[in-house]
Amino acid sequence: MTKPVVSLKLKDIVRSELTAQEQSLMVNSYDRTGDIAIIALPEALAHREKAIGKAILTAHSSIRVVARRCGRYSGEFRTAPLKIIAGERRKKTLVKEFGVRLFVDLEKAYFSPRSASERRRVAACVQTGESVLVMFSGIAPYPLLIAKCSRAKRIVGIEKNPFAHAYGLKNLQLNRNKDIDLLCGDVREVAKKLHSSFERIVMPLPTAGDRFLSDALGLLSPAGGVIHYYQMTNDNAPSLPVTQITEACKRARRELIAMRRIGCGHCGPRTQRICIDAEIGPKDNGKG
Repeated sequence: MTKPVVSLKLKDIVRSELTAQEQSLMVNSYDRTGDIAIIALPEALAHREKAIGKAILTAHSSIRVVARRCGRYSGEFRTAPLKIIAGERRKKTLVKEFGVRLFVDLEKAYFSPRSASERRRVAACVQTGESVLVMFSGIAPYPLLIAKCSRAKRIVGIEKNPFAHAYGLKNLQLNRNKDIDLLCGDVREVAKKLHSSFERIVMPLPTAGDRFLSDALGLLSPAGGVIHYYQMTNDNAPSLPVTQITEACKRARRELIAMRRIGCGHCGPRTQRICIDAEIGPKDNGKG
């Protein structure tokens, strides 16, 4: 087992360091990735960040670094700036996830420990003998968990961020895996060179995955398969991911046999990350 995210009661930890008014400005939890704690602080508490960081280190001996997130995840590679406010001066850490070890630089490569259970769920879905493609594979958590939890025939990961890809290769070595193929580049360009199809495709890019649905359907086995499609939803458009994949299947002349909607956690007020497990039928070649 693994404890991917530990949400701690910050206000209890810093109670002796902050005034009641200052405490009211804080969120009551923070995330832990490996031995690094990451917190979000409003600018009004920026002058208190060192005291808060030291309090966290004192309260939890297994935490060696406290970092403050100084902006939202943004850009093509979904990274966020971090500032070390206490502890060791590093942003790299080792994460253990269901028996898989992952080395990551939290500022250079996107990685969410909150998705550990979801990655394990998808890995458990993989059937013996399947070929699996992981688009946007990052530091390779999906490929490595799939390799550990299944008897897939082939596992391929594609990642455009060169830093994330480099860490993915390191993680293959760290886990002594020589069977996964990790490729670096734009998924569309790299996929053209594969000259192969897959029974299962994972698309863990909830902010822009819809732009690659047609590519995924083109790479899916002509005999059919499964796509795990991730997307963000909010109260204004709760059915948007279902509509996106339904329309993409129509354009690709692929039968959408069944769909299952999986909630993967809230990412903000009224915003949820979801996965659509879409079972796709054989390709319609237009005959008959």
